[in-house]
Amino acid sequence: MDRTRSERSERLRDYIALLTPLVTIITLALTLIAQNWQFLRSERNKREEAMDAQWQDALKIISASGALSPGVVALQPFLRSEKYGEQAREAAVNLLVNSSDPAFFTTLFGTALVPATWVNMDRIVRLDRALYARYGPIRDKTWDSKRQINDTTRLTTQELATYSYVRSVVPVIASQIGTVLRTPRPPGTQIDRSGTYWWNADWKGVDLERVSLENIELKYVSLKNAELAGVTQFSGAVVTGTAWWECKSINKPLLEFLKTNFALDTQMTYGPLDLKVKPEEYDEAVRHLESQLR
Repeated sequence: MDRTRSERSERLRDYIALLTPLVTIITLALTLIAQNWQFLRSERNKREEAMDAQWQDALKIISASGALSPGVVALQPFLRSEKYGEQAREAAVNLLVNSSDPAFFTTLFGTALVPATWVNMDRIVRLDRALYARYGPIRDKTWDSKRQINDTTRLTTQELATYSYVRSVVPVIASQIGTVLRTPRPPGTQIDRSGTYWWNADWKGVDLERVSLENIELKYVSLKNAELAGVTQFSGAVVTGTAWWECKSINKPLLEFLKTNFALDTQMTYGPLDLKVKPEEYDEAVRHLESQLR
């Protein structure tokens, strides 16, 4: 029995002798892992704090009067940021709304909002709506009812810059929107296009199902082969210089609304290419649309 106890004691000492270095190694490894995790977390916190400080600086630059060029430079690092991306793109929209520089628009719009997708469609539509709100009163000021023309000599230098700016950038926005409207729509998507302004745009083949056109203004837009049968909201819509009768489908209420208010004007050109339309072409196209309703 004494010999057995002695042998067990020796084996225990051997196990302890073997396990001690292993425990030491595991403890050291766990210590190194913990220290490394703390270091990485500290570095991440430092980067986030530095990014927070840069974002605050960027906001100051963006809000500074007349600092549009520095503003777009300041936004660049944040547009693809997971934390600040949404805020940066909203700031970009505000800059684009308040600018009057087409070159600035091209740079920032292409960086922040292109390509247009169903995901950012709402943001781009809101940009157009805000530009329209800024442009409308200025355009009204140019209208000469006696001569039936827009007389830009009535505008101040600043108003003329805004007038020219909106007219130059809206076709770019409309082109992006038209591209999206030709792609499959996510289920249940509703598009509020009310109160917007689209000018000189190619919307051939777009699908406007469940798109609200209330108080919209479509000027010199091509709707050839467009699907309009699903448009049910269109009160207050203004459709000038747009050959709506070239659409692929339409519903009866919308057809009657357009025939009554925006029939062919032989003195006007149509679409982004300023094409003339013959009365017989118009009549034939309308008869074709009416035949589809039966």
